[in-house]
Amino acid sequence: AWAMEAYEKGLITKEDTGGIELNWGDYKTIIRLVEMIGRRESFGKILGEGCHRASQIIGRGTEEFAMHVRGLEIPMHDPRAFKGMGLQYATSNRGACHLQGTFFRIEQGERVPDLKIFRRVYRFETKDKGWMVAVMQDWHQVIESLGLCKFVQIHPGHVAGFYSLATGIVKRVADLQKDGERISNLVRVFNVLCGRGGDYDKLPERFLKQPLGEGGAKGQVVELDVMLKEYYSYRKWDSRGIPTREKLEELGILSLVERRISELGIELTLT
Repeated sequence: AWAMEAYEKGLITKEDTGGIELNWGDYKTIIRLVEMIGRRESFGKILGEGCHRASQIIGRGTEEFAMHVRGLEIPMHDPRAFKGMGLQYATSNRGACHLQGTFFRIEQGERVPDLKIFRRVYRFETKDKGWMVAVMQDWHQVIESLGLCKFVQIHPGHVAGFYSLATGIVKRVADLQKDGERISNLVRVFNVLCGRGGDYDKLPERFLKQPLGEGGAKGQVVELDVMLKEYYSYRKWDSRGIPTREKLEELGILSLVERRISELGIELTLT
């Protein structure tokens, strides 16, 4: 999609593609490009880098059309139609991934009482989505750690029961949720130490400023700043998107984080 839009705008030419025309809906060309990506041939070698790196290689303003967060392409769920997904994409530690919380389920009306999501959530609203997205992200860390399928949507209470029976360690949903929160914060600290902290909690400008032109979400954009402020507040992260000392101590990982910062010789002040 990045290559086709940039080609349509005249920013990518046949000279770049090896003589291939890139037209929307041309499935034969798409299949050909997929094969070229797999073989790392010609233009396929560039496409195989993903739209973020590919746009940096080509340059010429094509970066504007690279729809990604932290280098991972935006999935099928347009955040202008599901605004909580916009926040999930922006804050996901691995980039724009729909599986780091599957918040579209909540925006389609699913309730999760065990996680204190009691009401139906309207997909265009922003209220409460900061804390709800955080809760769903933490729970999905649990699901990933247990190797369960996210699409099966096993009731959290059942997951806690399965865990307790399988391990002999009795855990409630709240205990597992705290474990998930600990993982989320550890991964966030890892990203911060790699130079990928709150400055990367962003969405492509298109989703923030260019309203959808048709369909059920016509006229919508993502009000990311409002949701992100609530998200940071709920997580007890500072304005830089870094977990606070209070939060890390609550989770029992403050000494671990401080030791790692010292070992790496990184100048990072925890607030």
